[in-house]
Amino acid sequence: MNRPTRQTLWLCAPLLTTLTIGGCGNGKAAGFFQFHGTITKTKTDENGRTVTETQEFDNWADMKEALAVSAKELRATTGKLIKQLTEAPPPGEVKLSDLSSRFADYEGDANFDFLLSAESDEDHPAFSYVRIGVPSFDDFFQAAAEFHAFVYQTHEAIDKLRALARARIQATTGGRVRAKISLGDLVQLALEKSGKGHLAGAVGEAGEGVPDDLLQMRDLALSIGQSAPDFVSKTQRLIQTGRQLVMAAPQSITNPKTVLHLDLIKKGLEDSVLVVGDSGKLLGDMVKQLGTLRKG
Repeated sequence: MNRPTRQTLWLCAPLLTTLTIGGCGNGKAAGFFQFHGTITKTKTDENGRTVTETQEFDNWADMKEALAVSAKELRATTGKLIKQLTEAPPPGEVKLSDLSSRFADYEGDANFDFLLSAESDEDHPAFSYVRIGVPSFDDFFQAAAEFHAFVYQTHEAIDKLRALARARIQATTGGRVRAKISLGDLVQLALEKSGKGHLAGAVGEAGEGVPDDLLQMRDLALSIGQSAPDFVSKTQRLIQTGRQLVMAAPQSITNPKTVLHLDLIKKGLEDSVLVVGDSGKLLGDMVKQLGTLRKG
């Protein structure tokens, strides 16, 4: 995922880590921002033992960069599995409409379908998932990929919505936005200052046109907010299922050609569990942000 902007770091809403922001209400949060976050990852080693690793971070940008590492590792492992499991069913690919029927109208539009622009390797899209011909494993790989895709879509939509709202405010008033403001208040202010979003092509201070898709992006974000609770409720269940499948793999995978790749399949399961866990850390905060939006 992309690094956050300075404006994102100024948010005073609590994240899923320990945040201390001195003087947040005085509009001078920059320079007073203090951050401490942790990522705890659990893996099963070759002896079946649970190994826990905890990383600590002093700033949000570094933490988000670390969260992206597990996603990159999963993409690499999935790519290897797809290449090596030549006898397995064809791999799948998550589309935006797979996440919710609410997103069908946005699918394929690069302005709103952020899965299209996600970092991919040269052979496979970012949200590909492997199939090995064992239903319980195939279902998990697909569900984990959809979870990751939903969190990515959510993060990019919020970032785009904030950017559009700030650009609209600057274009219509030339004013700055105070540091302590929710996503909902920011969008509402942008709409009020621009006549409910009908100033298409408004020109900002830099002379650049401001796209008139703020309302559409807000509506997409509202739809994401309606779908988010379903994904939040899946988080721990997916993590638990993935761990169980790692342990069950030697007994459950019996196809001789698939067994040859058992270690790589187990790594794919473990990588998927890490991505779900890491993505879930982001999702909780983003749901709070989306909860401040309102229609009309």
